Amino acid sequence: MKDAKRYPLSVCLIHWIVAIVIVGNLVIGWMLDDNMDLMDLHKSIGVLVLALAGVRLINIFRKKKKLPPSVNPKGSLQYTAEKTVHGLLYLCMLSIPLLGWLKTNAAGHAVHFFSLYSLPVLIDKNRALSHLLGDLHSGAALILAAILGLHVLGALVHMVGKSENVLLRIMPFKTRSTLS
Repeated sequence: MKDAKRYPLSVCLIHWIVAIVIVGNLVIGWMLDDNMDLMDLHKSIGVLVLALAGVRLINIFRKKKKLPPSVNPKGSLQYTAEKTVHGLLYLCMLSIPLLGWLKTNAAGHAVHFFSLYSLPVLIDKNRALSHLLGDLHSGAALILAAILGLHVLGALVHMVGKSENVLLRIMPFKTRSTLS
C-alpha cells in the first residue's frame, strides 16, 4: 500500500480525542431516553466537543503548511466528497453543541461544565423555541452520525479499493506502520 505523508502529531492526537469524545457523546445522547441522569454528563461533554472543535480549527490553521495533500485529485468527485464531508464534520462539531446550549437556555436552564462552572445564558426562556432547538439538535446529531459513517467508509474505500492506507496518515504514533 502507498503510505502518504503523515499529519503532524498534534493534528493526529486532537483528531482521535475529538472522535472518541463525539462518538461517546452520541451514544450517551441516544441513551438519554432511558436514563435522564446522564443529561449533565451529555451537556458537559458537549461543551468539551465545542472547545475541542475550536482547538482543532486553530491547530489546523496553525499547521496548515505541514498538512499532507489530499490523495484525491483536485476537481474529482472524490475530492469534492472529501472536502464536503470534512466541512460538514466541522459544521456539526460547532453547531450541535451550540444548538444544545441554546436549547438548554431556552428551557430556562444554564449549561454547567462538569459542575466546575456555568456557561453564560445566551437566550431567554422560551418553551416553543426550546422544543425547536431540541429537534434541530437531535436531527443534527443523526446527520453527524451519518457523516461519520461516510468519513470511515471513505477511509475504508481508500484502503481496500485503492490500496492507499490513508488511516496511517492520521495515526498518532510512528509504530503505526504495522497497520499496512
